[in-house]
Order: sequence, then C-alpha cells, then structure tokens
Amino acid sequence: MGQKIKTRMLTAGAVLSVVILSGCVTAMRGYSGVDNEGKRDYLRYAASTTPVCLTLSGSAFVDGKATASEVAVAAANDASGSIFGSPARFTADCASTAHPDYRIVILANAAIVGSPDQLCKDEPIATRQTAGKLQLDAAFCAKSEVLSTAWSKGPDPSGISDPVFGQMIRSLMNELFPINRERERGGGVFQLSDS
Repeated sequence: MGQKIKTRMLTAGAVLSVVILSGCVTAMRGYSGVDNEGKRDYLRYAASTTPVCLTLSGSAFVDGKATASEVAVAAANDASGSIFGSPARFTADCASTAHPDYRIVILANAAIVGSPDQLCKDEPIATRQTAGKLQLDAAFCAKSEVLSTAWSKGPDPSGISDPVFGQMIRSLMNELFPINRERERGGGVFQLSDS
C-alpha cells in the first residue's frame, strides 16, 4: 500500500515538473507562403527514405560545455518523432540524407533575423548571448527557399540533456509543421472553381 502511494506521488511530481517546465518555453510559427498541409507534404517527401538534415548553429549555451556538433546531434534526437502525427526522423549528419536540399536550419541567439530567407541562404547572421535566456530561430528549407519558419524562447538550458532544451526543440518542430488544416473552408473542403 505504501509503495502504491509513493509511486503515485512520484508520478504526480513528474507530471507537475513537465507542466511547470512547459510553461517556461514559448514557441510560435512564422510566416511562409506554404500552407500547413504543404509543409507536411514536403516533410513527408524529405523523410520518406532517410532522416531529414537538421543543423543548429549559434551560441546555444552560456556554459559552453557541449561542442557545436554535440548540440546539433542532441537537437536532431529531440526533434525525431516529436512532430504530432508524423514519424519524421532527423539527423545532424546531412551527408547521409536522401534529400539534402530539404533541411531544418536552427540558429541559436540570433542578434537580428531580418528575414527568414537568411536562414536558408547560409548567410552569416550575428548572434548575441543573453544571460539566462535562449532563443532558437528555425526554418524548413528547400535549397534556399523557405517553406516554414518558427521560433522558440526559454530559459538558458544547463546543457544538451536539460529537459528545457528538449522542450524547446519539440515545441519548435511542432510550430514548423502545424497539424491544423488550412485547406478546409466552411465545413467542406476548399476547392478552386473554374468560373
């Protein structure tokens, strides 16, 4: 009986931790000319035979304990399987992907992102470190074309195994590939007419 209560208290504590943690992370999708189903169609194609390339650059952590490649691998692992309704997997080893033109580009602590196009064009973007905070700007790219954008903000994680970092990546991925349908109008399916 005592073990049952202890297990329930541990479970409640874990749930409460997740709820508190998720309240610290903010994510929002940006503008793109592609509707949500189109974003998911492109992702489905890119992830059809191999994981999708995911890069993360910029000044991700104040403590600097993780190398840039370790941060990118951790981000790819956190992103894999995190998109609602999608089995898409991600990898930091972009040379191993079947469709290298399709990629997720994440930039940590950008000083200013004037246009999401900058993320897909591989242009250098200045970064800045803000003590106690982390911002991730992301784009889903097809070569240099932006298919989707999003950003995520949260408290500066202590490292790549910090649950805050994982929550930021998962939230970011779900904003890049939202599940809500945009092609339905007025209860029916939106269709273009010839007239």
